[in-house]
Amino acid sequence: MIRKLQAIAVSILFLSVLVSPSKISTNTWTPGVSEGDYFTYEMYGIYTSNHPNMTLTVPIFEQNITEWVRINITSVSGSIVNQIYTLHLVDGSEVFFSFLTDVNPNNQDLFKISEKGVPICSAKLKAGDQIPTAELILNQTLQKIFACGLRETNHASWHMSYDWGNIYFDRETGMLVELERTHVFVNPVTGAKVEKTDIIKLLDTNRWQITAA
Repeated sequence: MIRKLQAIAVSILFLSVLVSPSKISTNTWTPGVSEGDYFTYEMYGIYTSNHPNMTLTVPIFEQNITEWVRINITSVSGSIVNQIYTLHLVDGSEVFFSFLTDVNPNNQDLFKISEKGVPICSAKLKAGDQIPTAELILNQTLQKIFACGLRETNHASWHMSYDWGNIYFDRETGMLVELERTHVFVNPVTGAKVEKTDIIKLLDTNRWQITAA
């Protein structure tokens, strides 16, 4: 049984993946975004169960009621990025909440993993640098094609028995471009297994042209 469910918060916005062991390089940890920047995302989850007749209990925050999520950058102070999240629902209503991210991994003890929102990096990171809000180490920088042309994109991946995925950040801004993460939940008594795949894709931003007009 497969269900595609758009998420408006929590399990997709609030990611929990383990640290990849690697040497962390030195960086000035400067945000690449400015006040007035915005980034609009598509977000949804795909559930797959090995029990065809299994009924999945879907939390209210993961019901199919969200069209898009927009992050507006309201201010930047040092390594702190202040944001407003707009959750646009299918009925036309909107939900707002404020958020802040510290892109300096040396300060990550100020935040809990469940409170970090969509991961944001500092600008100009390279392989070996830490992503504080995703608890990962960047693997490589590659070129990603957009309507405006090629842009340097940082990539990290991880693979464990119960959790795996890929994550991409725009190198200039440090903003998330795409994430696909699968987490496995297993009932130790019945053996019932559910795989939940979270998808986040950047749809629009004022910083560069994502798709052809």
